[in-house]
Amino acid sequence: MMDLEVLNDDVRQMILDCAEEERPSEMCGVVVFNYDGFEFLHLKNVADRPSETFEISADAWLAAERAGEVAAVVHSHPNGEPFLSGADRQMQVHTGLPWILVTAGRLKLFRCVPHLRGRQFEYGKTDCFTLIRDAFHLAGIDFRDHERTNIDRDAAADSFVRNLPDGGFSRVSDGTLQAGDVILTATGGHASHAMLYLGGDWILHHAYNQLSCRVPYTNYWAHVTHSVWRHRDWQPEMIAAIENDLLHRVDP
Repeated sequence: MMDLEVLNDDVRQMILDCAEEERPSEMCGVVVFNYDGFEFLHLKNVADRPSETFEISADAWLAAERAGEVAAVVHSHPNGEPFLSGADRQMQVHTGLPWILVTAGRLKLFRCVPHLRGRQFEYGKTDCFTLIRDAFHLAGIDFRDHERTNIDRDAAADSFVRNLPDGGFSRVSDGTLQAGDVILTATGGHASHAMLYLGGDWILHHAYNQLSCRVPYTNYWAHVTHSVWRHRDWQPEMIAAIENDLLHRVDP
């Protein structure tokens, strides 16, 4: 899987320089892999409102593909927004590629995770913990995955309670809820399900044998709440990154 470490200093600086030259428009381009390694190709932004969005022409994309294997899409947010917009997320999932965002003089790479709503459940691959991990990634916070074996066995072993601190989470002792908190629920004594609190009495979760969805935090969920956890690096404005992805419409 591609990450920023594979780009040498010259390539990184070229991306930053191109973003600065294009201000106040959004800069765009691609990283391609060829015999010379990873190379950045600066492409023209042909959007009607380039200061608000970007668009790469079909001809430019085809030319990039002839130059090598397209490994990532690159664009900038000249106003400094550190997250992918709703339109960005729609297009990222369509491309199936990592996207590199230039923001505030820095490069940020976003893995191409599936949209947060409408996922099929597969324990250990697309489950409640995967959903939360991907949501935090979109917000700019990464933590490692943890091994899953069997739902009931992992719950009995208090897998969530043991692994959340390693990911940077601390248990909230005062019972308050704020957007970005992780809620663990238990129906048999052990925490067996994790949900993301979105604020305004809404949660995002992925239950067994169901599609991931956004639903109200009802009295039922409050009744089965086991504990609330908060990440040390979470900032209130990060919820915008998750809300941007939730603009994705889930087909019935």
